Amino acid sequence: MNKKGFTLFEAVLYLAIAGTILYFVGRFAFDAIFGKAKIETIQEVNQSARSVLDEVSNTISNSVEINGITQ
Repeated sequence: MNKKGFTLFEAVLYLAIAGTILYFVGRFAFDAIFGKAKIETIQEVNQSARSVLDEVSNTISNSVEINGITQ
């Protein structure tokens, strides 16, 4: 007797295995895509902070007087 197809148990087992694999692959892809965006945002904030600190430092270094006291 030559039977073709799956039993209900086999079908459920294969779907569970495939679902688990797809979940982890999807989770990895999601983390990779949105992790990159998060890193780029952090780098942009750090660059902006550096620019502001440089501007403040230059302004203080080039100042002639502070609170009415001449340097």
